[in-house]
Amino acid sequence: MAPLCLRPWLPLLIPAPVAGPTVQLLLFLLLLGPAHPQVQGADSSGEDDPLGKEDLPSEEDPPGGEDPPGVKNEPKGEDELKIEDKSTEAPKDTEGSQNNAHGHHKDDHSHWRYGGDLPWPQAFPKCAGRFQSPVDIRPELAAFSRALQPPELMGFELPPLPELRLRNNGHTVQLTLPPGLEMALGPGREYRALQLHLHWGTPGSPGSEHTVGGHRFPAEIHVVHLSNAFAKVEEALDRPGGLAVLSAFLQEGPEENGAYEQLLSHLEEITEEGSETWIPGLDVSTLLPSDLSLYFRYEGSLTTPPCAQGVIWTVFNQTVRLSAKQLHTLSSSLWGPDASRLQLTFRATQPLNGRVVETSFPVVSVESSPRSSEPVRLNSCLAAGDILALVFGILFAATSIAFLVQMRRQLRRQSGTKGNVSYHPAEVTETVT
Repeated sequence: MAPLCLRPWLPLLIPAPVAGPTVQLLLFLLLLGPAHPQVQGADSSGEDDPLGKEDLPSEEDPPGGEDPPGVKNEPKGEDELKIEDKSTEAPKDTEGSQNNAHGHHKDDHSHWRYGGDLPWPQAFPKCAGRFQSPVDIRPELAAFSRALQPPELMGFELPPLPELRLRNNGHTVQLTLPPGLEMALGPGREYRALQLHLHWGTPGSPGSEHTVGGHRFPAEIHVVHLSNAFAKVEEALDRPGGLAVLSAFLQEGPEENGAYEQLLSHLEEITEEGSETWIPGLDVSTLLPSDLSLYFRYEGSLTTPPCAQGVIWTVFNQTVRLSAKQLHTLSSSLWGPDASRLQLTFRATQPLNGRVVETSFPVVSVESSPRSSEPVRLNSCLAAGDILALVFGILFAATSIAFLVQMRRQLRRQSGTKGNVSYHPAEVTETVT
Protein backbone atom coordinates (compact mmCIF):
# COMPACT_ATOMS: atom_id res chain seq x y z
CA MET A 1 0.00 0.00 0.00
CA ALA A 2 1.41 3.34 -1.06
CA PRO A 3 2.17 5.89 1.66
CA LEU A 4 -0.41 8.52 2.35
CA CYS A 5 0.64 12.01 1.31
CA LEU A 6 -0.99 15.38 1.67
CA ARG A 7 -2.88 16.48 -1.41
CA PRO A 8 -1.40 19.53 -3.07
CA TRP A 9 -4.09 22.20 -2.79
CA LEU A 10 -2.31 25.13 -4.36
CA PRO A 11 -5.13 27.68 -4.48
CA LEU A 12 -5.16 27.78 -0.69
CA LEU A 13 -1.52 28.85 -0.70
CA ILE A 14 -2.31 32.12 -2.49
CA PRO A 15 -2.96 35.11 -0.23
CA ALA A 16 -6.39 36.64 -0.56
CA PRO A 17 -6.38 39.80 -2.72
CA VAL A 18 -8.30 42.97 -2.17
CA ALA A 19 -12.03 42.53 -2.10
CA GLY A 20 -14.09 43.58 -5.07
CA PRO A 21 -16.47 41.99 -7.56
CA THR A 22 -13.72 41.14 -10.05
CA VAL A 23 -11.39 39.84 -7.37
CA GLN A 24 -14.11 37.73 -5.79
CA LEU A 25 -14.82 36.15 -9.17
CA LEU A 26 -11.13 35.38 -9.64
CA LEU A 27 -10.91 33.87 -6.16
CA PHE A 28 -13.85 31.67 -6.94
CA LEU A 29 -12.14 30.48 -10.13
CA LEU A 30 -8.93 29.84 -8.17
CA LEU A 31 -10.73 27.68 -5.64
CA LEU A 32 -11.99 25.57 -8.51
CA GLY A 33 -8.40 25.01 -9.62
CA PRO A 34 -6.98 21.48 -10.08
CA ALA A 35 -6.12 19.44 -7.03
CA HIS A 36 -4.88 16.04 -8.02
CA PRO A 37 -5.85 13.35 -5.50
CA GLN A 38 -3.19 10.99 -4.30
CA VAL A 39 -3.36 7.69 -6.15
CA GLN A 40 -2.73 4.67 -3.99
CA GLY A 41 -0.39 2.08 -5.44
CA ALA A 42 -2.24 -1.18 -5.90
CA ASP A 43 -0.70 -4.26 -4.43
CA SER A 44 0.21 -6.60 -7.17
CA SER A 45 -0.85 -9.62 -5.24
CA GLY A 46 -3.12 -8.06 -2.69
CA GLU A 47 -1.72 -10.31 -0.02
CA ASP A 48 0.86 -10.22 2.76
CA ASP A 49 3.96 -12.15 2.20
CA PRO A 50 6.40 -13.94 4.43
CA LEU A 51 9.20 -15.22 2.25
CA GLY A 52 9.91 -18.74 3.21
CA LYS A 53 13.34 -18.92 4.52
CA GLU A 54 12.70 -22.37 5.49
CA ASP A 55 15.55 -24.14 3.90
CA LEU A 56 13.99 -27.34 4.63
CA PRO A 57 10.32 -26.95 4.98
CA SER A 58 10.08 -30.00 2.90
CA GLU A 59 13.13 -31.63 4.33
CA GLU A 60 14.12 -31.69 7.95
CA ASP A 61 17.69 -31.10 8.99
CA PRO A 62 19.68 -32.76 11.66
CA PRO A 63 20.12 -30.63 14.73
CA GLY A 64 23.10 -28.33 14.88
CA GLY A 65 24.57 -25.87 17.37
CA GLU A 66 22.18 -22.97 17.62
CA ASP A 67 22.03 -19.83 19.61
CA PRO A 68 20.68 -20.03 23.11
CA PRO A 69 16.96 -20.69 23.18
CA GLY A 70 14.49 -18.34 24.70
CA VAL A 71 13.52 -16.15 21.81
CA LYS A 72 9.85 -16.07 21.12
CA ASN A 73 9.00 -17.92 17.95
CA GLU A 74 6.17 -15.68 17.00
CA PRO A 75 6.06 -12.82 14.49
CA LYS A 76 5.69 -9.22 15.48
CA GLY A 77 2.23 -8.16 14.57
CA GLU A 78 1.10 -8.76 11.06
CA ASP A 79 -2.36 -9.37 9.75
CA GLU A 80 -1.45 -12.97 9.03
CA LEU A 81 0.02 -13.49 12.47
CA LYS A 82 -2.60 -15.89 13.68
CA ILE A 83 -2.22 -18.02 10.61
CA GLU A 84 1.54 -17.82 10.89
CA ASP A 85 1.62 -18.83 14.51
CA LYS A 86 -0.54 -21.71 13.68
CA SER A 87 1.69 -22.86 10.90
CA THR A 88 4.97 -21.99 12.53
CA GLU A 89 4.55 -23.74 15.82
CA ALA A 90 3.48 -27.25 15.20
CA PRO A 91 5.95 -30.03 15.75
CA LYS A 92 4.79 -33.34 17.02
CA ASP A 93 7.89 -35.16 18.20
CA THR A 94 11.51 -34.58 18.99
CA GLU A 95 12.46 -37.94 17.73
CA GLY A 96 13.42 -37.58 14.10
CA SER A 97 15.63 -34.57 13.79
CA GLN A 98 18.35 -36.46 11.97
CA ASN A 99 16.83 -36.00 8.52
CA ASN A 100 18.70 -34.28 5.77
CA ALA A 101 17.54 -30.88 4.77
CA HIS A 102 18.34 -31.60 1.18
CA GLY A 103 16.81 -34.97 0.72
CA HIS A 104 19.98 -37.02 0.71
CA HIS A 105 18.81 -39.05 3.65
CA LYS A 106 15.57 -40.79 4.20
CA ASP A 107 12.77 -38.25 4.58
CA ASP A 108 11.16 -38.38 7.99
CA HIS A 109 8.45 -35.78 8.47
CA SER A 110 6.25 -37.50 11.00
CA HIS A 111 7.86 -35.75 13.95
CA TRP A 112 6.60 -32.22 13.33
CA ARG A 113 3.91 -30.53 11.35
CA TYR A 114 2.44 -27.15 10.55
CA GLY A 115 -0.44 -26.29 12.84
CA GLY A 116 0.46 -28.83 15.48
CA ASP A 117 -0.31 -28.65 19.17
CA LEU A 118 3.25 -28.37 20.47
CA PRO A 119 5.30 -25.21 19.82
CA TRP A 120 8.47 -26.06 17.90
CA PRO A 121 10.93 -24.69 20.51
CA GLN A 122 9.58 -27.13 23.07
CA ALA A 123 10.46 -30.09 20.87
CA PHE A 124 13.36 -28.50 18.97
CA PRO A 125 15.18 -26.01 21.25
CA LYS A 126 17.17 -24.56 18.35
CA CYS A 127 13.93 -23.16 16.96
CA ALA A 128 14.17 -20.63 19.81
CA GLY A 129 17.58 -19.39 18.62
CA ARG A 130 18.23 -15.67 18.31
CA PHE A 131 18.84 -15.60 14.57
CA GLN A 132 15.90 -17.43 13.07
CA SER A 133 14.09 -17.30 9.74
CA PRO A 134 11.92 -16.15 8.07
CA VAL A 135 11.88 -12.43 8.86
CA ASP A 136 9.90 -9.35 7.89
CA ILE A 137 12.07 -7.33 5.51
CA ARG A 138 11.83 -3.56 5.95
CA PRO A 139 13.39 -2.07 2.80
CA GLU A 140 13.66 1.40 4.32
CA LEU A 141 15.81 -0.05 7.13
CA ALA A 142 17.98 -2.25 4.90
CA ALA A 143 21.65 -1.34 4.49
CA PHE A 144 22.83 -0.87 0.91
CA SER A 145 26.07 -2.74 0.19
CA ARG A 146 27.98 -2.22 -3.05
CA ALA A 147 29.88 -5.43 -2.34
CA LEU A 148 26.81 -7.57 -3.00
CA GLN A 149 27.11 -9.03 -6.49
CA PRO A 150 24.50 -11.09 -8.41
CA PRO A 151 24.64 -14.82 -7.63
CA GLU A 152 26.29 -16.79 -10.42
CA LEU A 153 24.40 -19.88 -11.59
CA MET A 154 26.17 -22.62 -13.53
CA GLY A 155 24.71 -25.85 -14.89
CA PHE A 156 21.11 -24.96 -14.02
CA GLU A 157 19.88 -25.77 -17.54
CA LEU A 158 19.14 -29.47 -17.25
CA PRO A 159 18.40 -31.78 -20.20
CA PRO A 160 15.14 -33.79 -20.20
CA LEU A 161 17.09 -36.90 -19.16
CA PRO A 162 17.82 -38.05 -16.57
CA GLU A 163 14.46 -37.37 -14.99
CA LEU A 164 14.11 -35.67 -11.59
CA ARG A 165 12.25 -36.87 -8.51
CA LEU A 166 9.24 -34.77 -7.46
CA ARG A 167 7.92 -35.73 -4.02
CA ASN A 168 5.11 -34.84 -1.61
CA ASN A 169 6.90 -35.24 1.71
CA GLY A 170 3.96 -34.19 3.87
CA HIS A 171 5.24 -30.62 4.36
CA THR A 172 5.78 -29.38 0.82
CA VAL A 173 6.47 -30.45 -2.75
CA GLN A 174 10.19 -31.01 -3.26
CA LEU A 175 12.23 -31.42 -6.43
CA THR A 176 15.56 -33.21 -5.87
CA LEU A 177 18.31 -31.75 -8.04
CA PRO A 178 21.17 -33.77 -9.56
CA PRO A 179 24.89 -33.00 -9.09
CA GLY A 180 26.34 -30.28 -11.25
CA LEU A 181 24.20 -27.24 -10.38
CA GLU A 182 26.75 -24.75 -9.06
CA MET A 183 26.07 -21.36 -7.47
CA ALA A 184 28.52 -18.70 -6.29
CA LEU A 185 27.78 -15.81 -3.93
CA GLY A 186 31.24 -14.38 -4.52
CA PRO A 187 34.91 -15.40 -4.65
CA GLY A 188 35.53 -18.39 -2.39
CA ARG A 189 31.81 -18.79 -1.64
CA GLU A 190 30.83 -21.64 -3.95
CA TYR A 191 27.79 -23.86 -3.39
CA ARG A 192 26.02 -26.76 -5.05
CA ALA A 193 22.24 -26.97 -5.37
CA LEU A 194 20.56 -29.88 -3.63
CA GLN A 195 16.81 -29.36 -3.92
CA LEU A 196 14.04 -26.83 -4.32
CA HIS A 197 10.64 -26.61 -2.71
CA LEU A 198 7.69 -24.24 -2.37
CA HIS A 199 5.68 -22.59 0.40
CA TRP A 200 2.07 -21.51 -0.03
CA GLY A 201 -1.15 -20.63 1.78
CA THR A 202 -4.71 -21.42 0.67
CA PRO A 203 -6.70 -20.35 -2.39
CA GLY A 204 -7.93 -17.36 -0.38
CA SER A 205 -4.91 -16.59 1.79
CA PRO A 206 -1.24 -15.90 0.96
CA GLY A 207 1.49 -18.22 2.16
CA SER A 208 4.98 -16.88 1.56
CA GLU A 209 7.36 -17.17 4.48
CA HIS A 210 9.17 -13.85 4.34
CA THR A 211 7.21 -10.66 4.34
CA VAL A 212 8.23 -7.26 2.99
CA GLY A 213 7.01 -4.43 5.16
CA GLY A 214 4.39 -6.82 6.55
CA HIS A 215 3.19 -7.77 3.06
CA ARG A 216 2.77 -11.48 2.40
CA PHE A 217 2.81 -12.97 -1.09
CA PRO A 218 0.79 -15.93 -2.40
CA ALA A 219 3.75 -18.32 -2.43
CA GLU A 220 7.52 -18.60 -2.36
CA ILE A 221 10.21 -20.80 -3.85
CA HIS A 222 13.41 -21.88 -2.09
CA VAL A 223 16.44 -23.36 -3.85
CA VAL A 224 18.66 -24.93 -1.18
CA HIS A 225 22.45 -25.08 -1.59
CA LEU A 226 25.30 -26.71 0.35
CA SER A 227 28.70 -25.05 0.63
CA ASN A 228 31.48 -26.79 -1.27
CA ALA A 229 33.49 -26.59 1.94
CA PHE A 230 31.37 -29.41 3.37
CA ALA A 231 30.78 -32.92 2.12
CA LYS A 232 27.49 -33.47 3.96
CA VAL A 233 24.60 -31.34 5.14
CA GLU A 234 25.08 -32.48 8.73
CA GLU A 235 28.57 -30.96 8.73
CA ALA A 236 27.24 -27.62 7.44
CA LEU A 237 24.41 -27.19 9.93
CA ASP A 238 24.91 -24.24 12.27
CA ARG A 239 28.11 -23.31 10.48
CA PRO A 240 28.09 -19.72 9.16
CA GLY A 241 27.50 -19.92 5.43
CA GLY A 242 27.26 -23.71 5.47
CA LEU A 243 23.92 -23.54 3.68
CA ALA A 244 22.56 -20.90 1.31
CA VAL A 245 19.02 -20.45 0.01
CA LEU A 246 17.86 -18.50 -3.04
CA SER A 247 14.31 -17.32 -2.43
CA ALA A 248 11.74 -15.62 -4.65
CA PHE A 249 8.13 -14.52 -4.16
CA LEU A 250 5.42 -15.92 -6.40
CA GLN A 251 2.35 -13.87 -7.22
CA GLU A 252 -0.55 -13.74 -9.63
CA GLY A 253 -0.04 -12.64 -13.21
CA PRO A 254 -2.19 -12.54 -16.35
CA GLU A 255 -0.58 -15.51 -18.07
CA GLU A 256 0.44 -19.08 -17.37
CA ASN A 257 4.06 -19.55 -16.37
CA GLY A 258 5.46 -22.25 -18.64
CA ALA A 259 8.45 -23.03 -16.42
CA TYR A 260 6.30 -23.66 -13.33
CA GLU A 261 3.79 -25.63 -15.34
CA GLN A 262 6.48 -28.29 -15.76
CA LEU A 263 6.16 -28.87 -12.01
CA LEU A 264 2.52 -28.05 -11.31
CA SER A 265 1.21 -30.31 -14.06
CA HIS A 266 2.55 -33.31 -12.11
CA LEU A 267 1.04 -32.47 -8.72
CA GLU A 268 -1.97 -34.66 -9.46
CA GLU A 269 0.42 -37.61 -9.49
CA ILE A 270 1.64 -36.99 -5.93
CA THR A 271 -1.49 -35.89 -4.09
CA GLU A 272 -0.93 -38.27 -1.17
CA GLU A 273 1.71 -37.75 1.51
CA GLY A 274 4.87 -39.72 0.72
CA SER A 275 4.04 -40.18 -2.96
CA GLU A 276 6.53 -39.28 -5.68
CA THR A 277 6.91 -39.16 -9.44
CA TRP A 278 9.64 -38.52 -11.99
CA ILE A 279 9.58 -35.56 -14.33
CA PRO A 280 11.82 -34.47 -17.25
CA GLY A 281 14.74 -32.20 -16.44
CA LEU A 282 14.18 -28.46 -16.88
CA ASP A 283 15.98 -25.15 -16.77
CA VAL A 284 15.89 -24.48 -13.02
CA SER A 285 17.00 -20.87 -13.49
CA THR A 286 13.67 -20.08 -15.21
CA LEU A 287 11.92 -20.70 -11.88
CA LEU A 288 13.74 -17.67 -10.45
CA PRO A 289 13.36 -13.99 -11.37
CA SER A 290 15.02 -12.79 -14.56
CA ASP A 291 16.99 -10.14 -12.67
CA LEU A 292 19.19 -11.70 -10.00
CA SER A 293 21.08 -8.48 -9.26
CA LEU A 294 18.39 -7.01 -6.98
CA TYR A 295 17.98 -8.80 -3.67
CA PHE A 296 18.00 -8.69 0.13
CA ARG A 297 20.65 -10.59 2.07
CA TYR A 298 20.84 -11.68 5.70
CA GLU A 299 21.95 -14.63 7.85
CA GLY A 300 19.24 -16.73 9.41
CA SER A 301 18.17 -20.31 9.87
CA LEU A 302 16.25 -23.17 8.40
CA THR A 303 12.55 -22.43 8.63
CA THR A 304 11.63 -25.92 9.78
CA PRO A 305 12.96 -28.10 12.59
CA PRO A 306 15.67 -28.41 13.64
CA CYS A 307 15.91 -24.66 12.72
CA ALA A 308 19.69 -24.78 12.39
CA GLN A 309 21.27 -21.35 12.00
CA GLY A 310 24.10 -19.98 9.86
CA VAL A 311 22.01 -20.05 6.65
CA ILE A 312 22.72 -17.30 4.10
CA TRP A 313 19.45 -16.00 2.68
CA THR A 314 19.15 -14.25 -0.66
CA VAL A 315 15.59 -12.95 -1.13
CA PHE A 316 15.09 -11.53 -4.60
CA ASN A 317 13.42 -8.19 -5.03
CA GLN A 318 11.74 -9.19 -8.26
CA THR A 319 8.79 -11.55 -8.06
CA VAL A 320 7.76 -14.38 -10.38
CA ARG A 321 4.27 -14.40 -11.88
CA LEU A 322 1.98 -17.42 -12.11
CA SER A 323 -1.56 -17.49 -13.36
CA ALA A 324 -4.45 -17.56 -10.90
CA LYS A 325 -5.17 -21.14 -11.97
CA GLN A 326 -1.58 -22.21 -11.27
CA LEU A 327 -1.58 -20.65 -7.81
CA HIS A 328 -4.87 -22.39 -7.07
CA THR A 329 -3.42 -25.71 -8.25
CA LEU A 330 -0.42 -25.27 -5.98
CA SER A 331 -2.47 -24.50 -2.88
CA SER A 332 -5.21 -27.09 -3.33
CA SER A 333 -3.73 -30.21 -4.94
CA LEU A 334 -1.72 -31.93 -2.20
CA TRP A 335 -2.66 -33.73 1.00
CA GLY A 336 -0.60 -33.94 4.16
CA PRO A 337 -0.71 -35.74 7.51
CA ASP A 338 -4.02 -37.08 8.87
CA ALA A 339 -5.72 -36.76 5.48
CA SER A 340 -5.66 -32.97 5.72
CA ARG A 341 -5.00 -30.63 2.83
CA LEU A 342 -1.42 -29.49 2.60
CA GLN A 343 -1.90 -25.75 3.03
CA LEU A 344 -0.47 -22.83 5.02
CA THR A 345 3.00 -24.32 4.72
CA PHE A 346 4.92 -21.42 6.20
CA ARG A 347 6.48 -20.38 9.46
CA ALA A 348 5.77 -17.12 11.30
CA THR A 349 8.28 -14.33 10.84
CA GLN A 350 10.95 -14.15 13.52
CA PRO A 351 12.56 -11.13 15.23
CA LEU A 352 15.79 -9.81 13.75
CA ASN A 353 17.37 -9.39 17.21
CA GLY A 354 19.88 -6.83 16.00
CA ARG A 355 20.58 -8.38 12.62
CA VAL A 356 20.89 -6.02 9.67
CA VAL A 357 19.29 -6.95 6.35
CA GLU A 358 21.51 -5.83 3.49
CA THR A 359 20.35 -4.88 0.02
CA SER A 360 22.20 -5.01 -3.30
CA PHE A 361 20.39 -1.91 -4.57
CA PRO A 362 19.79 1.51 -3.04
CA VAL A 363 16.31 1.96 -1.66
CA VAL A 364 15.23 5.40 -2.78
CA SER A 365 11.69 5.71 -1.52
CA VAL A 366 9.17 4.18 0.84
CA GLU A 367 7.22 1.15 -0.24
CA SER A 368 6.18 -1.97 1.56
CA SER A 369 6.32 -4.77 -0.93
CA PRO A 370 7.75 -5.95 -4.20
CA ARG A 371 5.61 -5.59 -7.28
CA SER A 372 4.78 -8.31 -9.73
CA SER A 373 7.86 -8.86 -11.82
CA GLU A 374 9.20 -5.43 -11.07
CA PRO A 375 11.90 -4.58 -8.55
CA VAL A 376 10.80 -3.71 -5.07
CA ARG A 377 11.52 -0.02 -5.22
CA LEU A 378 10.02 2.18 -2.63
CA ASN A 379 7.49 4.34 -4.45
CA SER A 380 7.78 8.09 -4.28
CA CYS A 381 5.02 9.93 -2.46
CA LEU A 382 4.25 11.94 -5.61
CA ALA A 383 3.50 9.93 -8.73
CA ALA A 384 3.85 11.31 -12.25
CA GLY A 385 0.22 12.48 -12.26
CA ASP A 386 0.73 14.27 -8.96
CA ILE A 387 3.78 16.08 -10.28
CA LEU A 388 1.92 17.18 -13.41
CA ALA A 389 -0.97 18.43 -11.30
CA LEU A 390 1.48 20.31 -9.10
CA VAL A 391 3.19 21.96 -12.09
CA PHE A 392 -0.10 22.99 -13.71
CA GLY A 393 -1.38 24.21 -10.35
CA ILE A 394 1.68 26.41 -9.88
CA LEU A 395 1.38 27.79 -13.43
CA PHE A 396 -2.30 28.48 -12.90
CA ALA A 397 -1.62 30.20 -9.58
CA ALA A 398 1.21 32.32 -11.05
CA THR A 399 -0.97 33.37 -14.00
CA SER A 400 -3.83 34.25 -11.68
CA ILE A 401 -1.59 36.33 -9.41
CA ALA A 402 -0.14 38.17 -12.42
CA PHE A 403 -3.66 38.85 -13.66
CA LEU A 404 -4.71 40.17 -10.27
CA VAL A 405 -1.66 42.42 -10.06
CA GLN A 406 -2.36 43.79 -13.52
CA MET A 407 -6.01 44.44 -12.67
CA ARG A 408 -5.01 46.23 -9.51
CA ARG A 409 -2.57 48.45 -11.39
CA GLN A 410 -5.25 49.38 -13.89
CA LEU A 411 -7.65 50.24 -11.06
CA ARG A 412 -4.99 52.39 -9.42
CA ARG A 413 -4.27 54.16 -12.68
CA GLN A 414 -7.90 54.97 -13.16
CA SER A 415 -8.28 56.22 -9.59
CA GLY A 416 -5.01 58.12 -9.87
CA THR A 417 -6.09 59.94 -13.02
CA LYS A 418 -9.23 61.15 -11.36
CA GLY A 419 -7.31 62.26 -8.29
CA ASN A 420 -4.97 64.51 -10.32
CA VAL A 421 -7.81 66.63 -11.73
CA SER A 422 -8.30 69.89 -9.77
CA TYR A 423 -11.80 71.16 -9.53
CA HIS A 424 -12.17 74.91 -9.19
CA PRO A 425 -15.41 76.78 -8.95
CA ALA A 426 -16.25 78.56 -12.16
CA GLU A 427 -15.48 82.20 -12.10
CA VAL A 428 -18.62 84.24 -12.31
CA THR A 429 -18.19 87.57 -13.96
CA GLU A 430 -20.45 90.03 -12.37
CA THR A 431 -21.97 92.47 -14.74
CA VAL A 432 -22.76 95.89 -13.39
CA THR A 433 -25.89 97.16 -14.81
